[in-house]
Amino acid sequence: MRNIKSPHINLLKQPWEPIIHNNIAIPELQRSRTRKSSVSSKRIISRRFLILFALFLLPLIAGCTGNIGDESDGWNPPVSEDGVVYVGTKDGKVVALIDNGFEGVAQREKWSFPTSIDQADIGGSYTAPVIQGNLLYVAGIDGYVYALNKENGSLNDGGWRRPKGLVEELDPLVAGLAYDPMNNIILSADEDGQLNAYTADFGENFWEKPFQAGDTIWSTPVIENGIAYFGSHDYKAYAVRLSSGEEIWQYETDGVIAGKPLLFDDKIIFGSFDKSLYALSQDSDGNVSLAWSYEADNWFWAGAVTDGKTIFAPNMDGNIYALDTNGNLLWKHHVGGSIVSQPVMIDRGLVVVNRDGELIVLDTGTANQGIGRELSNPIKLDAEVNAALFADGDSVFVGSQDRRVRRIDLKVGETAWCWDTRDGSCNN
Repeated sequence: MRNIKSPHINLLKQPWEPIIHNNIAIPELQRSRTRKSSVSSKRIISRRFLILFALFLLPLIAGCTGNIGDESDGWNPPVSEDGVVYVGTKDGKVVALIDNGFEGVAQREKWSFPTSIDQADIGGSYTAPVIQGNLLYVAGIDGYVYALNKENGSLNDGGWRRPKGLVEELDPLVAGLAYDPMNNIILSADEDGQLNAYTADFGENFWEKPFQAGDTIWSTPVIENGIAYFGSHDYKAYAVRLSSGEEIWQYETDGVIAGKPLLFDDKIIFGSFDKSLYALSQDSDGNVSLAWSYEADNWFWAGAVTDGKTIFAPNMDGNIYALDTNGNLLWKHHVGGSIVSQPVMIDRGLVVVNRDGELIVLDTGTANQGIGRELSNPIKLDAEVNAALFADGDSVFVGSQDRRVRRIDLKVGETAWCWDTRDGSCNN
């Protein structure tokens, strides 16, 4: 496992301060648009952001300085399909868990990857696997994209790993993978600011060369009609035509864009570390313009979601901001702590978990309701939660930093089952 020291940095648009990393003073960090030619000289710098915000955002925002984290093994993110829950665990494995909807299963694990102690693990994962056809796609902290047979977890039974061959060292993949059905490709963005496209079936390079942004990409792309939308540490949002890998447009903000954009009401909606939520409009000629923006009290990290009428934007100040389609604030509600995990919609309302592991369901109505907006008492998981929630009917799956995966039945407000990815069945 890599041991990554966390530098003190500033992600707003102003001159970069010197970075102290492993007792090595790095001069002023200059952005480069010719990244591949200088990757080796920036290998130490390439870790400048990773984990600082991924795992320890709240202490930094609260005013703490110095080294606030030294090792990362991911966020334990789950995804579910057809009665199986797939997780990129903090032990560097990918596991498939049997989901029968309730406790009582002594052995939930269907398969685990890797299966051999002679095979290196994936280092962990920040984002949930992507399921497409017979394959499960995983972005590893070891820097590789894995395509596994979802039935048995095998890399050799129709699967693949990219980049090919042995690579001296790769930076962790923070952005989630995305599947484009129009071109049948998997997108993977990396620390060097590159967006790679691999054929979904065989993992071959779909473009002659990757798309190059101006800096690191943590933002998971969202895809519509063969166009990918994502943000970057260069403060810009991008639209890229996936058939060719060519840029359609870029839009610059005043801070890092780390969350997954939302496509809604013919707009591209995303948050920035400049404390603003942006909504962009684009025309058929590839021109983009600002439709509206809304400024909050802190950074927008997790991506916004919608119920088809209202936009719900989680913020690091602990509030959910509910906005109408014109960017007007309808209400905001504090959930008791900073929000890193992307919320989900269920029939009852909006499910939110704060970073301290308190999960609640909010009424999405437009009227101001105060505490009455909370449709349930907080469910306390007693564990830190950073991974995005995943919904299935009236249940949500939660991956937490204590290595546990929980299915929570919100119809009854209880944990249906709990599984420790290291020790097995657990009580909470």
